[in-house]
Amino acid sequence: MVTVKEKLFIYALPTLLAVIEMAELRLRIPEELEKEIEELAVDKSKFALEAIEERLAELRLERSKAFRKLLLSVFNRMTENSKLSDEDCLRLGRAVNEDLARRYGLVK
Repeated sequence: MVTVKEKLFIYALPTLLAVIEMAELRLRIPEELEKEIEELAVDKSKFALEAIEERLAELRLERSKAFRKLLLSVFNRMTENSKLSDEDCLRLGRAVNEDLARRYGLVK
């Protein structure tokens, strides 16, 4: 059994110390996996925490891909009756980018 419980100390001000308790998670790991983790001399708690963080990052990426796909479908529906060609849109977009760059002093 692996227990992940850590405290994070944050020094906000020289005289103020905040302690943030983290949630406790208990895992049951098949013996074969536990032996493999031990053979690699890896801290089980740290290993479990890193695995959870990695999986969360993967899920966030999947969600962002789905969101981009949804946005593209909305934009496509919004512009489906447009009379502009792809080249016209690119030309106009570049002109807007140049004007904004000049306005904010990024180019002369």
